[in-house]
Amino acid sequence: MAKTTGPKHLKLDSFIILIISIVIIAFSYYFRTELSRFSSFGLVGIFFVNIIGSATLFVPAPGIATVVAGGILYNPLFVAIVAAVGSAIGDLVGYALGHSGKEVLFKNHPFWYKILKETFHKFAAIFIIFFSFVPNPIFDFVGVFAGVFHYSPYKFLVYVLIGRFLRNLILAYSPTFLGFLRGI
Repeated sequence: MAKTTGPKHLKLDSFIILIISIVIIAFSYYFRTELSRFSSFGLVGIFFVNIIGSATLFVPAPGIATVVAGGILYNPLFVAIVAAVGSAIGDLVGYALGHSGKEVLFKNHPFWYKILKETFHKFAAIFIIFFSFVPNPIFDFVGVFAGVFHYSPYKFLVYVLIGRFLRNLILAYSPTFLGFLRGI
């Protein structure tokens, strides 16, 4: 039996990805208090809290707090790595949501889609690394648009890892640095 790859099949795939993304976001938001208890499981807990925190689009999550607290309890370098990997995986939810939503956002605007896609692809590394480094909800839009513009998921993941690692490294070492400053 031949595999169908026509427009109807692609729309069904996009719809399924959209539904799964929305369910993950809703689940993460609804159970956010219970899920934040994962941080008591050490580095594994920090990993899962950061996955969930990044998967909850446009909703504040406890990921940053676990990185700072983890930097006090564990090796800050390991905390930064674990949290960055978890965050990058969680940010793929926004990417998947965007990937499935191209039809909704740009169905009647192919000209603007082409212009914005070319601009995004040209500056994607800068956008993704910068906005994943700076703690803000704007990055959720960057992830969604990376998906909408069919940016390489591998490049997206690598650039998110770079930005999140640098941010989490600073956050994980911040208690040590602040403690050092108090001693001066």
